[in-house]
Amino acid sequence: MKNKIFILGAFALSFVATSCGEKKASESFTAEETAQQAENIVDPATAPILTLAEASHDFGDVQANNKVETYVKFKNDGKSPLVIRDASATCGCTVPEFPTNPIPVGGTDSIKVQYTAGNMNGKQQKTVTLVTNTVNGHEKFDITANVTGAAASNQTAQEAFGK
Repeated sequence: MKNKIFILGAFALSFVATSCGEKKASESFTAEETAQQAENIVDPATAPILTLAEASHDFGDVQANNKVETYVKFKNDGKSPLVIRDASATCGCTVPEFPTNPIPVGGTDSIKVQYTAGNMNGKQQKTVTLVTNTVNGHEKFDITANVTGAAASNQTAQEAFGK
């Protein structure tokens, strides 16, 4: 019995000794990941500032299953070139296209946003997110549309999603 207690105690002691090894968070990243994180650090004093001409765009009434598009204008009001690295939307029905060249200080450009209305009547809202080199690292704006003309047997968006 004493042997079993001794063995169990030795096992517990060795388990505690090996499981308490502290590892630094920086050791969890590869050199490439660390370099990428350093590249994403932005100095607020010299950062670009993306200023949208409109915080949201309303397409108004859009016929079901039709495509509409707009250009959302913006300006770089910061102190260094603005880079948009990526753009995405909350739904595959909304497709943003962004400029790939840096926008100089004081420069303007636009983001093309194409929306394809579904086959469900009612108000729709989608958010476009831009991954940038601004202090936030991302900027957002919304598009809205009131889908009309869907088949009568289809639910409205509010009925389908309980809103």
